[in-house]
Amino acid sequence: MKKLLPSALFVTMLASGFSAGAQTFNSSTTGPIQDNQVVCVPVTVTGLATSIDTGFGLCQVCINITHTYIGDLDVYLVSPSGDSIMLSNNQGGGGDNYTGTCFRMDAPTAVTAGTAPYTGNYVPENSLNLFNDGQDPNGTWTLCVRDEAPADTGIVNSVSLNFCSAPPVDPPWTFGPCSVNNGNGCLCPDSVSTDCDLLPDMTASADIITNSMVESPGQVDLSNATPNIGWGPMEIHSSGSCWCDTVSVPCSTTLCPSGNPPTEKLLQRLYHKNGNTITSFDTLTPGTMSYHPTHGHVHVNNWAWFTLRTATSNPDATTWPIVSTGSKTSFCLINLGDCTSNLGYCRDSLGNTITMADIPNAPFGLVSGCGTSQGIYTGMLDIYSIGLPDMFIPMDVCNGNYYIVSITDPDNNFVESNENNNWVAVPITLTMQSNPLNNPSFNTMLSNMTVNTSYNNTNVTSVVWDFGDGNMDSTNNPAFHTYGAPGTYTITLTVTNPCGSYSSTQVVTVTGLKDDPAFVKSLLKTYPNPNSGQATIEYTLPQGGKTEIEIYNVLGEKTATVFSGEKSAGKYELAVDFDALHLPDGNYFIRLKTNGFTSTQKITCIR
Repeated sequence: MKKLLPSALFVTMLASGFSAGAQTFNSSTTGPIQDNQVVCVPVTVTGLATSIDTGFGLCQVCINITHTYIGDLDVYLVSPSGDSIMLSNNQGGGGDNYTGTCFRMDAPTAVTAGTAPYTGNYVPENSLNLFNDGQDPNGTWTLCVRDEAPADTGIVNSVSLNFCSAPPVDPPWTFGPCSVNNGNGCLCPDSVSTDCDLLPDMTASADIITNSMVESPGQVDLSNATPNIGWGPMEIHSSGSCWCDTVSVPCSTTLCPSGNPPTEKLLQRLYHKNGNTITSFDTLTPGTMSYHPTHGHVHVNNWAWFTLRTATSNPDATTWPIVSTGSKTSFCLINLGDCTSNLGYCRDSLGNTITMADIPNAPFGLVSGCGTSQGIYTGMLDIYSIGLPDMFIPMDVCNGNYYIVSITDPDNNFVESNENNNWVAVPITLTMQSNPLNNPSFNTMLSNMTVNTSYNNTNVTSVVWDFGDGNMDSTNNPAFHTYGAPGTYTITLTVTNPCGSYSSTQVVTVTGLKDDPAFVKSLLKTYPNPNSGQATIEYTLPQGGKTEIEIYNVLGEKTATVFSGEKSAGKYELAVDFDALHLPDGNYFIRLKTNGFTSTQKITCIR
């Protein structure tokens, strides 16, 4: 759906069918209907009296239009003086075509109550008699069709205007469904009162999500629908108050310093019934709209929000923990379906399917589209199809059972009759998501009877080492273990993360051979070396036990014991003060002895 890009196609028209009582003027060529544009096909009227009124005036407008989704279309007529009336505004939902459709004020059915292809006679949304006010009919009339959404095109095949004596008068106020001209056709929520507000009630559709969602690694795509099951239309209009972030700017501003279009605060139009009279008033909302260049039209910002959640005992799914979040999507508000044609998309608070017949004031509404005035009629719904921008939830989660929670008007920017039924929770079982620890790997280093093991996985909540001889370690990384006898052992690493537990194994052979010099040397480090009287000894114990750290001179004489006692496995640091030990400048040897291992390192003191 994109903002209208008005254009006009003007072709030469011929008048025909003149008679004393009635005269009809027909178009002679067709007009193509392009996505997100307006085509205006003119009809030239000549030879009539210079004034039309209730004695002789416009009686009927007939059209033939081929289009595969007429709910996208506004069809309106403009007189030579520039006056215009709406014949049909976004009616017909996903149906096709206006085939032999004539608009008359004495028709048996209102266009708002009809269905595509609208064959026969219908009362238009605005009265034809608005033209019969004394204006001159001679000149160029234009039948205009505005296409308000992408993906469907069509053609205006023919247009005819009929002028006659005594044009049919407007039907009585009680004719047809609820409308601004027929308050008697509108019911209050209690079905008894005659003085009440007719508020919208926006919901979300679980059926469209269930039928459309597609999982892929790292993402789930979906369609969404926002039905209005209330007593009046959801209708918004521009306020003329525009902003770049927190700075007020003229609404003619194209781009803000951030590079984004400005936002415009919205007015919500609310309708009131008092007997047969329908009035309206506008209220400023926290909601905003923005022009979206990539779509070419105006969007209502943050109209819907999709999240992936895990359920709790709270029946309100909007309180459930969010696992993954999609963006708050912005779309224009337009009638793209209805509760009857899209059966199951509209449901009451108990989950029962409802149709247009179950919504007393359907299809009440005046405005729908992608311009600066938008809306969704009662009993109608907007549809956002899978594949459109932002119609997905990105994920970095485990496989399992979740819910997609869709919320309409998540920021509660707009007034409704029920603020608690704007959401649905749709169960989904994910099977294509990657679990990051499917193949946990680890390293081993064997020296004599001792093995050193370590792993590099992240996002680990617990780890268990099974060394294959009945001994286990669930606290250390790296972990050291000394076997009691030579042999072949299977070491098993089991790691657990939110996605589950995973194991990996390695086989080691313990021979009891002489220590690996490189391993033993790695147990002891000293720095700085040379030093000026202060040094640090860093040492690693493969396993706990009796530990001694001593200093020897170059003659092999022990000059100091800096530590002697029990230590558990791990890495340690020890400060050595040559001044406090009364050791002169020269070369020394630091010797570590622990559990059969001896590691020695030379160190030099120069003050």
